[in-house]
Amino acid sequence: MNEFEFELDPETLLSMFEINQKKEETKDSLIEGTFKGEEEDKKKEEEKIKKEKEKQNLGAIKQLEELGGIQGILKKLDVNPKIGLTLQEQKDNFHHRIEKYGENRFEVPPHKSWFELLWDSYKDTTLIILIVAAVISLILGFTVEDPSTGWIEGTAILIAVIIVSVVTASNDYEKEKQFRVLNEVKENIKVKVVREVTEGVGDVSTISIYDLVVGDILKLNAGDKIPADCILFKNEDLNVDQSLMTGETKTIRKNLDGDVFLLSGTVITAGAGSAVVTGVGLHSQWGAMRKNFEEKPEDTPLQVKLDRMAVIIGYIGLFAAILTVLVLVIMWGIDIGRNGWKKEMLGELTDYIIIGITIVVVAVPEGLPLAVTISLAYSMKKMMKDNNLVRRLASCETMGNANNICSDKTGTLTENKMTVVQAYLFGDLFNEMPKKDEIFEYGLKLLCKGISINSKAFLKVNEKGIIEEVGNRTECGLLRMIENLEHDYKQIRVDSEEKVKKTFNFDNAKKRMSTIVKKKEGYRVYNKGAPEIVLQLCNRIMDNNGNTTELDEEGKNEILKQINKMANEGLRTLAFSYRNFDFTEEDWKQENVEQELIFIGFVGIMDPLREGVEDAVRECQNAGITVRMVTGDNVGTAKNIARKCGILTEDGLVVEGHEFRNMNEEERIEILPKLQVLARSSPQDKYDLVSLLKKQGAIVGVTGDGTNDAPALQKADVGLSMGIAGTNMAREASDIVLLDDNFKSIVNAVMWGRSVYDNIRKFLQFQLTVNLSALTIAFLGAISGRGMPLRAVQLLWVNLIMDSMAALALGTEPPTRKLLQRKPYRRNESLLSNLIIRNLLCQGAYQVIVLLVILYAGPSLFGYDLDIEKERIHLYTILFNTFVMCQVFNEINCRKIDKDEKNVFKGIFRNHIFVGIIVITVIVQFIVVQFVGTFFYTEPLTAMEWFWCIFLGFISLPLGLLFRYIPVPDDKSQREEDPEKKPLKDVLTSDDSLNLSQDRNDDIIDEEKDKQLNSLDSSSDEMDNVWEPDQDSEN
Repeated sequence: MNEFEFELDPETLLSMFEINQKKEETKDSLIEGTFKGEEEDKKKEEEKIKKEKEKQNLGAIKQLEELGGIQGILKKLDVNPKIGLTLQEQKDNFHHRIEKYGENRFEVPPHKSWFELLWDSYKDTTLIILIVAAVISLILGFTVEDPSTGWIEGTAILIAVIIVSVVTASNDYEKEKQFRVLNEVKENIKVKVVREVTEGVGDVSTISIYDLVVGDILKLNAGDKIPADCILFKNEDLNVDQSLMTGETKTIRKNLDGDVFLLSGTVITAGAGSAVVTGVGLHSQWGAMRKNFEEKPEDTPLQVKLDRMAVIIGYIGLFAAILTVLVLVIMWGIDIGRNGWKKEMLGELTDYIIIGITIVVVAVPEGLPLAVTISLAYSMKKMMKDNNLVRRLASCETMGNANNICSDKTGTLTENKMTVVQAYLFGDLFNEMPKKDEIFEYGLKLLCKGISINSKAFLKVNEKGIIEEVGNRTECGLLRMIENLEHDYKQIRVDSEEKVKKTFNFDNAKKRMSTIVKKKEGYRVYNKGAPEIVLQLCNRIMDNNGNTTELDEEGKNEILKQINKMANEGLRTLAFSYRNFDFTEEDWKQENVEQELIFIGFVGIMDPLREGVEDAVRECQNAGITVRMVTGDNVGTAKNIARKCGILTEDGLVVEGHEFRNMNEEERIEILPKLQVLARSSPQDKYDLVSLLKKQGAIVGVTGDGTNDAPALQKADVGLSMGIAGTNMAREASDIVLLDDNFKSIVNAVMWGRSVYDNIRKFLQFQLTVNLSALTIAFLGAISGRGMPLRAVQLLWVNLIMDSMAALALGTEPPTRKLLQRKPYRRNESLLSNLIIRNLLCQGAYQVIVLLVILYAGPSLFGYDLDIEKERIHLYTILFNTFVMCQVFNEINCRKIDKDEKNVFKGIFRNHIFVGIIVITVIVQFIVVQFVGTFFYTEPLTAMEWFWCIFLGFISLPLGLLFRYIPVPDDKSQREEDPEKKPLKDVLTSDDSLNLSQDRNDDIIDEEKDKQLNSLDSSSDEMDNVWEPDQDSEN
């Protein structure tokens, strides 16, 4: 075959993966049958799916055979499965493959352009009515009024509408653009492929899903979401959930003699394997399906709440507008009765209608949804810098209200840098890493072979010459130990590759992993896992001379003492064993192979506490958040780490998973107040704990990284998965991905979540104050016979200030650590707290009083005659300018809304957007008043008049400080709880519920230690996380 010429076309490859076109109908009827409880129908439909799938598989297998089978596919794609794609192709950036087979990117539905968003903004009913009224005003201005000036107001309103629409469209465009970028980051998962690193030598590399090409050799493990269509050529009990693509309700077990087809978009639930990529992007099954749907962002709970509030406020504004117009029309009619009809009066009527519509435009707080969107988008972008990738918008705000966090230990509270520091090998105890000459030669080879072959991780030297750990960190620590013992794990694997016959991958229930290799005579199985589990499977032990002796109960108890001693020092423990056997492959069931094993020993692995985690836990506790550790480690290790990071207190309770499982709900509720560590736990225990906490009214955040953690992550209010150690399935199930796997990042997520909620409240206080004063002055001005103190075009400018610009200014206020010094908000917390209501009523009252004084006492104070139009406009300009200055200074007031926050200027220069918008508002207002009065119905003001306007606006700052000292009752939501669903702290009392002392807790632990040999639920390693495959150390 010529260089870079491939015999297979993408259509041929894709045709092997074609799915039954009736799958949707079948799936729907299956769901319907289940819903109706028609079990017989369900079985029939399942059987139908099975038969259709079998029929399809036969066709696909036949086609595969026609292409030369798996080896034929590999040959036609010009790839060696041991080496991967060549260096020459890598240098060419796979140009020829991409040209023929495409990139692994999907066709994203086109997003609206800026012009389309601008056009959408004109579909608003109130804006349409306003435009129509402005056009009528424009026509009347030319025909009825003086043509030289009559056109001005209509034109000014139209220009203002255009400006408002342009700003709205620009905000929406930037928002969508930001979400598109974040969505691409969210979908950019990492995959492991084999590619040539030096001539003739292939090695595993971690690449972006977007860099995957046809012909890549893909390494797959449990928890992976298959990133492209593939054909399996190496299988280790691979099981796949294909329900998303085929409607099959059961996981499918793949086998090399039959179904070797892996569909993109499906998920590996168990096992491992290697496959060659045959279809990417649009030429894959997932790509074909994606073309038919577009993921639309759902409104968050806060957005829904604000939408409802906007409707209510809108109705109030509509009522005020109708009332104002009604009064103006009545007075207009009275004026006609007194002075007779004049043609100019038709223009006045139009003005009244325009002012009414404008009041509605101003009153409807379309800035509320905009504010939450801006705040969430801004927070998501900033949270990325704090190593939090937000997958679901709602989680950003929910995290701010979390009052319980259930955290893993390994990698979250600790560094996940595993180093073997102690060992018990061949009957000898080593208090530090053993040296090569301290272990007899045969035993050393046996240990190193067992670790090298029975693991999947590897160490890789990057471009900077730094060794990187790829895969399971515990396994990486063992590989480092092998290197220190002067053995080459890579060479051992190469020498043994053909001999490896079967691998029993880690199973969450069994807590162990085994690999079978072929010997000259018979077979050997290498086993590793939780020491208590491994010990239970052993009946012999090898000593430091290579002799094996019987391992009785007494011997096992002595070894258990050493295990517990290491665990109490905070070390994680892992044991090794092996056996030789000669029975045939038909009898290779795990329980048959893993019995009568020979115990080699165990190691103690140090995983240091992360720097700053103690402070992070303390910050959570000060913020009213209960932190619990949920770990698979044994009690000794868990207690040691929990005490170091401040989770476990003197009266705290440590409970083991099997003990927790044996409790009924009442007993669990009793211990919840003191439960701080759940040790030796399984993912089911974590799920049950989260469910119980939610049932008691808690808002729960939970961390997880394993495939089996997915249910708990989905059950929690906020699921936090690990970006480095987490499986793809865990990340898919989570709401937020911790990109650095660090507990400190959770604290940052809490802080940003609280910031979103607070920023919305700040904006709400600001906008409602503007609404209150604007509607009041418009109405009072109308009924008092003073006409329209604020013109329509002026109100539209105010609307722009208080909606788009204020939403941007207050919605981007950065969080401070002070947010972590208060308790979280309740689920039923009102957006309008008593403090906010006090502030907006006081500020609104001040503004209304000032404006009324200018309106009624202004003529005498400033010496203007209202009968002279130019002087009346001048006075109303002072009123308008003062009104805007009040909003500018009140916007600064609204930066701080907590009762103990007095300094509104604190940190103001940290928010450059806020400062910029304040400056822009003042500059534009100056231009509006001084230079474009023709359009805005203003007259240029003198320096003294500007001083008074600014001074009256500035007064709102010291008054705001005084208002903060006006006492208000605590919010009802903080005093009284829903009797149907009380929060956890009220349901449970930490002193009276269960007076289990620490001594009693230790007694329980001691009793359980005696049962360790009989407990399959215990694990000395956090195996649920550590042993889940594909826990990449690169992100």
